[in-house]
Amino acid sequence: MKRRALLAGSLSLALVRLAKADGKKPTAGVLTLDQYLAVAAILFDETRRAQDWVGAHPSDVGLASVAWELADLRAQLAVRLVAPPAVKQAHMHLLLAMENTTASFDATMRGDAKKAAQRMAAARTEEITMQNALDAAKVKLPAVK
Repeated sequence: MKRRALLAGSLSLALVRLAKADGKKPTAGVLTLDQYLAVAAILFDETRRAQDWVGAHPSDVGLASVAWELADLRAQLAVRLVAPPAVKQAHMHLLLAMENTTASFDATMRGDAKKAAQRMAAARTEEITMQNALDAAKVKLPAVK
């Protein structure tokens, strides 16, 4: 329960920081390491669930369309995050995983199963690469339950 509260609080803080202020484009302040890891964990968890669901229903264009819109929003959020110095190297792999997932869902909507599979494999590879970069930085994503 404590993890959920930490994750919810961190995501809320990140979203507040990303909210529009005075009509300007949303920007993010630098998150603490724990806040960044919590947001990244939520983004990856939601992304994996969407990947699995769309993968299990490859001919459902409507599902792929909704998943694409949500993936695009997650990718936009990830782009606006300012990663703490300890995880800057890992952050680019988060961005690439989000981008490849969005592209995979787009290919699914267009009926290009081969391209969808290639981009999905690239997204999963980027997630593994991010995990390796986090291991090198001696940090770990919190578990989302």
